[in-house]
Amino acid sequence: MTIVSFLLLLCLPIYKNIAKLNENKSDTYIYQDEIGIYQLQLQLARNKITEINPEEIYYLTAENECRIAIVNDNLISQPGYLCYLLDIDEVYFYQSFGIVYIEYYREGEYHVYPIGYEF
Repeated sequence: MTIVSFLLLLCLPIYKNIAKLNENKSDTYIYQDEIGIYQLQLQLARNKITEINPEEIYYLTAENECRIAIVNDNLISQPGYLCYLLDIDEVYFYQSFGIVYIEYYREGEYHVYPIGYEF
């Protein structure tokens, strides 16, 4: 009994933190999105954007042409599987005054960020 009680005391704070994370899932997305958008900005800054469609962006790397689009509710770059945003419902790319923007929706919330420049 003493050992079990001791283990419960050790595990209780961990369980509370996990429960708290599940309750504040949208807060978790905020940090993940900031990192993903930053990585997307770096990727597009290093490479030349060749085409912008409402649902996808094409860019050239030294090796090949890549595509950024939604696959299985995640925003990824192909070829390969570089994931930028998780669990998004819809994405829209557009250009305004030379700046490329991303709009995306997740769980009814709307987000917009500048992600690159088109020259």
